[in-house]
Formats: sequence, structure tokens, C-alpha cells
Amino acid sequence: MLKTRRLQWERNEDKMPFLPGQSGNPSGRRPGTKTRKQLIVEQIFEADASAVGKKAVELALGGDMLAIKCILDRVAPAPRGRKVQFHLPQVSSREDLVGVVNSILRAASEAVITIDEAASLANAVESGVRIVEFAELAERVVALESRLS
Repeated sequence: MLKTRRLQWERNEDKMPFLPGQSGNPSGRRPGTKTRKQLIVEQIFEADASAVGKKAVELALGGDMLAIKCILDRVAPAPRGRKVQFHLPQVSSREDLVGVVNSILRAASEAVITIDEAASLANAVESGVRIVEFAELAERVVALESRLS
């Protein structure tokens, strides 16, 4: 299949001269390099940044709710998460996983944590599962290697 695809790409050189995953400009623009538009916006804003800030504060003090919201969103953004405290058993083997998931479900059903927080914790548990599985596989490989030696 790869061979036919390559031939197909070679036949369509007028339309697509590069293979999939191959850049036409491998060196490209360096990361962090600003575009002309970004440079122009920065120059305009630099000159009047102080005046714009003062005007926004003035409008907010005058009761403009949009100005208040803009300022508060920048100065004191809404927190992304909160601290939660509940007992979560330690995961050291596969047998512990059922207890951990049950603890998360119980905390969500009793409104100790939100459903979103429960989902985040379940994702963390899933990562723990992968770590436990990897450790178990490593132990099995070591045991097999010692038997073969």
C-alpha cells in the first residue's frame, strides 16, 4: 500500500510535490517569531496601553459591567479547580483499584466532589493502573529472564 501511495504522490507532483509528513520548508519560521500583524498590534498597544488601562478603570468605576468583568477576569480569574478532601485508598496492586473507584463514586454520590472532579480522579486512577501494570510486566520479564539464564 505504501508503494502505491508513493507512486500516486509522485504522479501528482504538480498538485502535491511533497510526501505526507514532509515539509516544503523544513527550516521554517523559528518558534516565538512574531508575525507582522503581531508586531503592528504590539506597536499600537504599547503607545496607548496606559491610556487604555486608565479608561477601562474609569469605565468600571462608572458602573460599566463589561469593563468590570474584563478587569476582574484579568486581575482575579476564576479558579480552575478546588481542593477536595476525602479518603482515597492507596493503589499498589490491581486488587486496590476496585476500592479506589468505589471511593470516588461514593464521594460523587454524596456530593463531596463534583462529577467533573470524579472524572478527573478516575483519569488519575487510570494512569495509576497503567503504572501498576507496567511494574507487574517488568517483574514478569525479570522472572522469565532469570529462569532462562
